[in-house]
Amino acid sequence: MKKGDLVTTKKRREFHVPKVGLFMGMRTFKNSSLGDDYTCAEVMWFGYSAPNGDPISTIQSDLIEVISESR
Repeated sequence: MKKGDLVTTKKRREFHVPKVGLFMGMRTFKNSSLGDDYTCAEVMWFGYSAPNGDPISTIQSDLIEVISESR
């Protein structure tokens, strides 16, 4: 995935309602204890906001797929 790619959520259940958005990049959260750091995708979803109201939210990168590559 590259910045600007159009992505959608992968179908995981029969009643799945897909979201579509722009892939903004990857973000790594440092682990405060002895475990591994966590890296996830940041996406600006069309018609949706993050729970805190931000236009960009995080999602596990294996739960999204590219539907149109940026140029």
